Parts: sequence; structure tokens; C-alpha cells
Amino acid sequence: MSNRSHLDGVNPIRGGIPIVFPNFGSATGLPSHGFARTTNWTLVSVEQAADETRSSVATFTMASSDSTRKLWPVDFELQYDVKLWSAQLETTLQVRNTFTKDIDFHALLHNYIEVNDVRNNGVVVTDLKGVNYYDKVTKTNKTETRDFISITSQTDNVYYNAPDRVEAPITGANFDYTVRVDKAGSVNGTATKTDLVVWNPWADRAKTMDDFGAEEYLKMIAIEPGGVSEKQVLPAGQTYTLHQKISAIRYS
Repeated sequence: MSNRSHLDGVNPIRGGIPIVFPNFGSATGLPSHGFARTTNWTLVSVEQAADETRSSVATFTMASSDSTRKLWPVDFELQYDVKLWSAQLETTLQVRNTFTKDIDFHALLHNYIEVNDVRNNGVVVTDLKGVNYYDKVTKTNKTETRDFISITSQTDNVYYNAPDRVEAPITGANFDYTVRVDKAGSVNGTATKTDLVVWNPWADRAKTMDDFGAEEYLKMIAIEPGGVSEKQVLPAGQTYTLHQKISAIRYS
């Protein structure tokens, strides 16, 4: 979490896992990255883990309202399930179409991951070689040729139909472990493709962000699964599911 993050309930927080929905980036009439990350959700249930072999579970919901319909005139229900183990976090976003016809949207889980120092390969992202992606910094389409992605400048890459598992080895004081992100998408149980965003604002961009410290880019990387390269079309009455599992694996 950024030390300068807004905690006013109006602006999105700069940390954790903001939920991007129903739009990724800018869209006419909608706030950047949508309204889900700035809307109050309802905590439906909490279950504490009975022991270390089990997870703690929390379920949150939100639904279309008069305020959301002014921005996006459709009906929907969202459910967000969070399961927490000692070294693993599992989150599932469900989008239910309660409208009378198809709806289309983006959905993304914007994971902020803390690192010791992104420089000098303090964190790298693997398993993306050969994947086509859009570089939002240079505004060009590319194919990934690197065995691993290191952060040496502003990075904002959208990897199309990315592998369902990527890993990010992190090194440095108290940070010798690998973060593994497993992801999956589906509509009514039928698998759909999912993308992956790798983001770090770097120095110049960080200085322009009022909710982000000028040096905090050194301490984070965002690895974000979702469906953003094209909108997900969801027929009336059906449910889209975006699932991820984040694991911390210590080096032996």
C-alpha cells in the first residue's frame, strides 16, 4: 500500500487488489478503470480458519444501482470471494448478467506486489516468452522475446491470452521467494482466454501521481490477470468468473 494512497472512500486505493470493472483504462462516461474499485461493497460472510491447513474466507457483493446505471445503463451482480492461507491467496470475481440482454465489459484483478527493489533484477517475471502483447508506453504491438522481464523503465504491457501461470522471483533483504500467479476465466463453466498486465510506473510517471510516493515505484510490481484485450460478452442470465491464486514460494 502506498503511504500516499487515498483512504477517503471516494478515490481508489493504491495497493492491495483493486477490482477493475467494467472498463480497463479510459472509457466514455466512465471513470478510469471503472467504478467497482471505488464502490462500497457489502461484506456477506466471514469464516476464520480453524487451523493452518485451512483458509479464512470472506465474501463480498455489489450490484447495479441508480448511481451505476447513470454511468453504465445495465443490470448486474458482482460477487468477490477471498480465501487466505499462510502462504497463498485465492480470489474469485463473479459477474452475473441480470439484465435483459447481453452486456460487455472488461474485468481485471490489479495485484500490487511488494518487492525489496525492482532494480538489478530484484524482481523478474517469467513464462511470457513468445506471447504477443501491447506496449502501452510506446503504443506498439510486440511479441515477447525475453526469457524473463526485468523492470528497468516505465512498464505497462498487456499480454494477450497469457499462460495460466506466471512466476516472479523476488530477491533482496527478507524477500527471497517466488510469487506465483495462477489465473483462469470462464463463462458458465466454459473456459475463456485471460490476459495479463505487467506494470510499473517508474520514476517520471511516479512523480506525477498524487497518491504514489516518488520513490515507491522501486518497491512494487503489478501483475494483473483479467480480460482486457477485448470485452467479454456475457448473455443475459449467465455468469463470468475470473479466478486467481497467488502463492509465495520460499527458496530452499
